[in-house]
Amino acid sequence: MIFCTSVCLNHLAKAKILAKSLKVHMPESKLVICLLEKSLPAHLLDDQDFHEVVLAKDMGFTNFETTIFKYNQYEAACACKGQLMKYVYSKYKDEEFFSYIDSDTQVFSRFDEVFAAFKTHSIVLTPHYNEPPKNTYTIWGENAEILILRVGIINGGYIGVKRSVEAEALLDWWTARLEHYAFNDAEQGLFTDQRWLTAALMLFDKIYVLKHDGYNVAFWNINQRSISMKDGVYYANGEPFRFFHFSTLHFLRDNLPDNPSIYKVVHQYIALMEENENLYPTHFEWSYNFFDHGGRIEDGSRSAFRYNPNLEVYTTNPYSLTNKAIKRLSKRKKQVRGH
Repeated sequence: MIFCTSVCLNHLAKAKILAKSLKVHMPESKLVICLLEKSLPAHLLDDQDFHEVVLAKDMGFTNFETTIFKYNQYEAACACKGQLMKYVYSKYKDEEFFSYIDSDTQVFSRFDEVFAAFKTHSIVLTPHYNEPPKNTYTIWGENAEILILRVGIINGGYIGVKRSVEAEALLDWWTARLEHYAFNDAEQGLFTDQRWLTAALMLFDKIYVLKHDGYNVAFWNINQRSISMKDGVYYANGEPFRFFHFSTLHFLRDNLPDNPSIYKVVHQYIALMEENENLYPTHFEWSYNFFDHGGRIEDGSRSAFRYNPNLEVYTTNPYSLTNKAIKRLSKRKKQVRGH
């Protein structure tokens, strides 16, 4: 199976943990890294834990700069998921199975249930919850069910596809939507890539929703997943523990349930992070926060391209402009509309 993940420089330490855990539990798999930065650090190419590292701009986007410019760092990483999966699907033609998995994930055992699902289905997704939450409030104090209505029942941290007509149709559709509508914008009914995956449940065939307590264990469902260990092997509610999704890691660390096994899993991950930070520090600022001349991009400049897509007719690379130039172009567009 080809695994792939989308990262910026500040998440490479996490991707390193993911890569090593995949090598332990699925040694036949390969991990492809999409680096969402303007350039590639030389030492990254020498990292034997990553099968391939590709810059996001080299994956085949139709209009990469105008696509990425309108997104903040978090949104942009999500917007790359579809194009990344299409990239590996097209490049690794001898492979049958492909998975996107978030970089802040650690694998604990082989994904047997995914391979089993591929015998009858073409697409595998995982939900945030496998059953209604007993405690209706998250560790953030939000109503859990309302939160899931807003962000979508399907979690975008794992997507599996089998080479098939159905998978190709989904990836084409999803990639096109993420190019223009991967915003975190609740008023528009959007939450990056995830709300689109919820829609996909009704729009595409041969989708299997994998409701297994060992997959996608994370802060939002940790109170439903009792983690235990027997003979050195982890279990979740008695089922084999497949992977932990360490979203909002430090908040999770400070709000753990009273469970020694969960405590061990989280704090071992933090220790691994600290080790990897020697090679891949987490303090880097995203290179796409800056114009090509070095000036910082203001939020208003991103918004101008976000809400006025016709501005793209003025440039194929907004990173070559300035904040003042974008404001001037935005006003010109408004004047044209008014005329």
